[in-house]
Amino acid sequence: MNIQFRRDYDDLDLRIQMGHLQINVWYIRFVPASLRTNKKHAHGGYELHFIPYGFGQLIADGNHYEITPNTFYLTGPMIYHEQMTDPDNPLAECCINFDITVTKKRKQYNEFIRIETDEMIEALSSTRFWFGEDEYRSIELFQKIMDELDNRMVGYYHNIRSYISQIIVNAVRSYRGENKADYALPRKTLNEKREHLLDALMNSDTPDMSLDQMAVELMVSKRHLHRLMKKQFQMTFKQKLSQEKLETAKKLLIETNLTIDEVAHSADYSSSSYFCKKFKAHTGMSPTKYRQAAIRE
Repeated sequence: MNIQFRRDYDDLDLRIQMGHLQINVWYIRFVPASLRTNKKHAHGGYELHFIPYGFGQLIADGNHYEITPNTFYLTGPMIYHEQMTDPDNPLAECCINFDITVTKKRKQYNEFIRIETDEMIEALSSTRFWFGEDEYRSIELFQKIMDELDNRMVGYYHNIRSYISQIIVNAVRSYRGENKADYALPRKTLNEKREHLLDALMNSDTPDMSLDQMAVELMVSKRHLHRLMKKQFQMTFKQKLSQEKLETAKKLLIETNLTIDEVAHSADYSSSSYFCKKFKAHTGMSPTKYRQAAIRE
């Protein structure tokens, strides 16, 4: 990938919360191809290294590794390593250095967030060195980070933290290999499902249903349906039905050439006179004037 390198960002205060795990980013670096050799050193935190192009060699804890394009490797706390570049084809590098803090606020998160965060913590804590390929294409996220830092559009701080979170999640997935997560996504409660279905049933494009029919559809009593209506729409079933009929009528007046009688019939009003009365009471104008005003706009 042709990464457009700019400069290092050592002074950014980036703290990323993943449940009760806090990621403290020390620096983000974009190192273009050079003949520089990184002499033997170690960090107090974690460093993720991604090689977009070039060749070289890594020595970590006395072991030798060949670096090629698309290499990804982790050096954890106090892992001494030395990186040498190929003088004929020098390597470039993107890296993030960070440490982790486990907060005491674990109980404030729901069960699924706690389980997932615990797995992230375990993977990071138990992996002090890893060497392999950037199979999740995290290097592309570095380009996005650099673009955000250059363009500084609204939301760029949020996006940068999001991209860093993705890079770290991708790293954890690399450590774990093909091991699947042993937890499932949270599911909606029965009442939440009913609220979603109620919203769909009351949509103006849905054929009208009586209160009894809707209660049967949702498998609740009429009394419980009234409570759901109040919670979801802050109005009664009758008020919501009247609102939907009115919205249907407005749409027909604006988007069709139907007569007032035809609009009243299509919107399920008992008569055109009753429709005109209700329409004026809600909008302050007759259906004809409403149509004319919409056309002028």
